Amino acid sequence: MLQKWKQEWKQKWKKDVSQLTNDKPGKRFTRHHKRQQNQKNEKSWESPFYITLGIVLVALGILISIPPIGVPGFILTLIGLSLLVSRLKSVAILLDKVELFFYRAIKRWKEKKNKKQG
Repeated sequence: MLQKWKQEWKQKWKKDVSQLTNDKPGKRFTRHHKRQQNQKNEKSWESPFYITLGIVLVALGILISIPPIGVPGFILTLIGLSLLVSRLKSVAILLDKVELFFYRAIKRWKEKKNKKQG
């Protein structure tokens, strides 16, 4: 029974990651949130539990990310954010905006770098 649950969870996780990476930047997190809401068939306690777990994982991930520990904190933060995105539309919208901000900042940085070289 546990093996079956692990396999189902692993397949769902792979599908979610694939959909997230293939979605258009600036829309990927809100689309992920919408897909998760459409699949909902959970008990009343699950959503508050996952929101709380997401907040704890993000906070713990940020704390662990402080040197000298580093990388494991980043992974925990990503897991926590994914839990929050699937349950809270406001977090999904925020992450879409942050993603677009970073894409624009990187584009401007590359343009400035190319002007200096050219």
